[in-house]
Amino acid sequence: MIARAKPIPGIVYTAPSGVALNPAGWVYEVCERAFAQGDVCPAGSATVADYGGVRLALQKGDVLKIRFVNHLPKLDPVKVTHSADMGGANLPLNPTNLHTHGLIVEPRAPTPQDPTFGDFVFVTAFNPANGQPVSQGLHDHGQMISGAIDYRIEIPNNHPSGLFWFHPHVHGLALNQVSSGLAGIITIGDVGDYARSDGVGAGFPGGHVRHLILKDLQVLAAGKIAFENGSANVADGEVLNQQDPDFCAQAPSPNELRQGSCPGVDLTADDGNNYSGGKWYFTINGVQYPKIRTASPDGEIWRLTNASGSLSYRLQLVDDATKQPLIMQLAAIDGVSVFLPQDTSMESVVHLAGAKFKVVRCPTNPPAIASQPVCVTELVMMPSSRAELWVTYRNALGQIVRPPKGASATLKMLGLTMGSGDMWPAVDLAKVLFEDSHNLFEAHAAINVAGDAYRAAQPGGVFASPTPYARPAPLPAGCKALPPGHRRRIFFGIEDLNNGDSFGLGYEEVDERGAPVPGTQLPVTRFDPMKPTICLPLGPGQTPVHETWELVQLSTENHNFHIHQTKFRSILMSAPASSPASNKPDPHVGFGLLEDNLPLGVAAPNASINDQVMNDQNGVCSVDQWRNGSCASPTVTLDIPFSQVGEFVYHCHILEHEDGGMMAKIKVVPSPDAGGPKFAGPK
Repeated sequence: MIARAKPIPGIVYTAPSGVALNPAGWVYEVCERAFAQGDVCPAGSATVADYGGVRLALQKGDVLKIRFVNHLPKLDPVKVTHSADMGGANLPLNPTNLHTHGLIVEPRAPTPQDPTFGDFVFVTAFNPANGQPVSQGLHDHGQMISGAIDYRIEIPNNHPSGLFWFHPHVHGLALNQVSSGLAGIITIGDVGDYARSDGVGAGFPGGHVRHLILKDLQVLAAGKIAFENGSANVADGEVLNQQDPDFCAQAPSPNELRQGSCPGVDLTADDGNNYSGGKWYFTINGVQYPKIRTASPDGEIWRLTNASGSLSYRLQLVDDATKQPLIMQLAAIDGVSVFLPQDTSMESVVHLAGAKFKVVRCPTNPPAIASQPVCVTELVMMPSSRAELWVTYRNALGQIVRPPKGASATLKMLGLTMGSGDMWPAVDLAKVLFEDSHNLFEAHAAINVAGDAYRAAQPGGVFASPTPYARPAPLPAGCKALPPGHRRRIFFGIEDLNNGDSFGLGYEEVDERGAPVPGTQLPVTRFDPMKPTICLPLGPGQTPVHETWELVQLSTENHNFHIHQTKFRSILMSAPASSPASNKPDPHVGFGLLEDNLPLGVAAPNASINDQVMNDQNGVCSVDQWRNGSCASPTVTLDIPFSQVGEFVYHCHILEHEDGGMMAKIKVVPSPDAGGPKFAGPK
């Protein structure tokens, strides 16, 4: 797998001079090792649509072996936002690495016996042609390797089937690299492992599954652009890899047709850049405004991935005739198929879905299927989000019917404003054509989802079984389990209220009464790769340990919580034990919906401090203002099962915020206790 620059054939940009060209993105070029010549894929041996997105199709129990090579170009330090930050001196050399986002796998560091890496982000590969990195002591973000990294990632036999993805994770440079195109997807197993029609028992056919990778690219016209570190000249067709949400107007002008792109605007009157002549492209699998033809009598499963660095999508599939959004059935979130008991209340469904989906009642609910179907008409996909939806033609009542001749819909990205922060534009992404079929529908009302959100909680499930590679070991100093009833509280804010770019996370432990435990408080600070914020052991017998975390949003703009190596579920402390939203996971109920990223709401300062927060504190409250009630922000409570041993991170997956420091390190170690129960309840 070679990270390199390459023209994007699916995007043709016409500069103001009239010259048409293909912008150069950064891609993963992949070939089998048997065909590779050293660290190069010979012509004809590599992937064809590498910008659109490579898919690594794996099965449970597979071992993914990758020789990962850095052939990326050197960068102008002025155009690298964090090159002047502490620890950022090597970023213009364009180091990179690989993270398998969403996989529940070991974050393994190399050993003398095994020099390969697992899903470990504290390592960087440098392109030797760009020069040698310099040591920055305590500010280095892990081991520095010249040329190539060898990864070996073991997929557990009990891993959920679903949709995952891979992308770089170099702190300070993640936004640049993902925005330029470095992303691909991973699938484990098949949709038929968990989805069937309500008419037959066979698994959903793989031929009716469509993978849709959402990528966007801001392409510049020649001129001078202001960057964080100064101004620099840019060439026609150059990619702006520090995304600017104001590149386009949020709404199209009258009679403006936005089909997969929007035009750059002049922001110089507001002390911004002049993006006139540039264009912002929104592609699906690397294609601008594709036509999607669906002819299957059972509709299709759409597997959507938001592979953007910072942009959030607000999506609807709108019937072109009625102008109303079509109802779609949710099959999976973030790589885990859903499972809700048939008696789950609508209130619980809405809570579990959170801000990701506009949930509606399904037109019909077949009583014989395994779990209660979840129907949606709109979804918000923040960066890194994945969703799997059953899409078929429906009439105005939401009933599945044969499409009339010429039936079509438009996949639309609606304008979306992130609280007081970014304003993302409205753009049409694709035309969907529902073609008539001679066959009757086998799925009459819903697909039958026998979800991994249930299986993961059962004996033998990934969040119920002992970790096979973990062995009892003494606990490191300062590493201990949470006492019963205690929770962890994470604050999302900024380190310096006078510096809006000093994104950070705070921490404290709270007791069973909700009071902060003295001595555990850490102020909101930027990421320090040398200091784990949290250390915890597995449960007795190396079983997964469940913790309750509270997320507190201090900002008036949205953030997107993500944690590596696990999933989580949103819970209600007041929910009954029979509910999938209960704070105590019940194997007989399952986890309901499991996620690995979660949109957070926004803080609301009251009138007494609003002007101060918005004008003097960059729109971010302090922890003290939240505590004294002058800044309202209800906590989001999660149940998080930890099953993988090693060092990894949790962070905001808006990469502008992550690169700016909104990330923290966590360490999970083996339990010293060799025995214990098969299922560990929450701590």
